[in-house]
Amino acid sequence: MSRRSCLTTRAKAAAGLLGGGVIFGFMRGPAFATDTLDTVKTDTTNPSKSKSESLIETNRNILLQLIRPSNKSSINVNEAEVLNAIENLVPFDPSVHKGATMKEDLDGEWELLWSAKAEAFSPLLKLPKPFKPDSFQYLGNAAAAEVGIDRVAQGLTGGILGQSQLWLSSGVRASSEDESMLEILPPFRFEVGGRYQSGKAKKRLVEAGSDAEFRKLNSRTAEAQSAPKNSYRQLYLERQGKGSLRISTITDGDPVIVGAIFVHRKL
Repeated sequence: MSRRSCLTTRAKAAAGLLGGGVIFGFMRGPAFATDTLDTVKTDTTNPSKSKSESLIETNRNILLQLIRPSNKSSINVNEAEVLNAIENLVPFDPSVHKGATMKEDLDGEWELLWSAKAEAFSPLLKLPKPFKPDSFQYLGNAAAAEVGIDRVAQGLTGGILGQSQLWLSSGVRASSEDESMLEILPPFRFEVGGRYQSGKAKKRLVEAGSDAEFRKLNSRTAEAQSAPKNSYRQLYLERQGKGSLRISTITDGDPVIVGAIFVHRKL
């Protein structure tokens, strides 16, 4: 199956799965979390610009236009159009399907711009603004400074949470078999603290030493508890530092979140 077909199949499978994470999972339905989305001005008359570069800019701008804030309050946002825009951009992946191995480009704080099929992330993300918190992901040195080396963290802050931040972290490593894949590993920790780089101490609420234990804490089924570790494919990774986009999907693991698709922007 092609990468494009895989993305479409995963997205279509999203609709039938149930959510309901108790502690911290992935959000239900399309989600938006940004106030400024800058598109790239496309100059099709520039002779030094390759056809590939022009297509990247065009497809990137289409995606950002579809998920920009002016649309996020509309109930008519077409998820299929967003997924189609993602499919059109992914073939031009600047990391050439090696995103999981590009530590410098992954490093940093990433703001979640949009997601689909993410039912179990957190009930808080179903809240309307101004109560709904913003969602962030931390990789590399950014994660190491907050939750330890060789870990990845998800953070919720703002909205009803105010200056507090909820932190869910786990181990992470690049797959030895697929250079686009990150493998999510125990131990899993759920903590509450301050915003990224605030220096505020975190209070640990939960620690689980295995996938099965953590999923049980989240009221997952026996099937989900016995599923393999979560695998997180980097479909598209820009390498321009601040403002870079990253598109990713969960391909294996907890059946509640397999098929979830995310669009992040590097801060």
